[in-house]
Amino acid sequence: MLPLDDRLAQRFVENAARFHGSRRRYVFHAGMGHLPTEVAPDVRSRSYRIDAHVISGELTEGVLIAHGDAASGYSLYMQGGHLVHDMNIGGEHVIARSAARVPPGEHHLSVRVRRLSDGSQQCGSSGLSLTEFTLEVDELPSGSITTQLGFVNLISWIGLDIGCDRGSPVSHYDSPFEFTGELIKVTVTMDDDQHLSGDGVGRAQLARQ
Repeated sequence: MLPLDDRLAQRFVENAARFHGSRRRYVFHAGMGHLPTEVAPDVRSRSYRIDAHVISGELTEGVLIAHGDAASGYSLYMQGGHLVHDMNIGGEHVIARSAARVPPGEHHLSVRVRRLSDGSQQCGSSGLSLTEFTLEVDELPSGSITTQLGFVNLISWIGLDIGCDRGSPVSHYDSPFEFTGELIKVTVTMDDDQHLSGDGVGRAQLARQ
């Protein structure tokens, strides 16, 4: 029983990492079931990259990866021939769309998320840090957007889907918006620059209760 650990904020940060350990890379395949948030890639307050290996046609559309629901989350998908990434925080959408249509064929479709600054004031799900989202088609940049919004303490209490969006839609499409091409795999690779606020994570967890 002794010594007692009377830390509060620090323990929330440690508990948030206990499911993931030092893992930085996840590989998902089409057809997998819904993945709970607790074991999904933890992309809060960090830089990361999502790569989808696909074979697309002229009219291919649909979700590659979606985490969350209409209230909060992110989604990488194809719509109208373009690659789209939407970060949705409380219904406020930060959308990056590829400059050109994705031609038919085998492609690697990606979004690279870079934290350009930390920001010292953090509240709820968003903070004052600066984040850049860059879309890539076969490793060539194809559109970007920079925002002060970001997943600081919470992504969503709803989990992650591959090849569809099973819940209420994260972005501007009708669920499940299944991917109509061939989805070979989705890889999430996270940088080792995560910096969580223990107080903020604690408030988010208490709100969940």
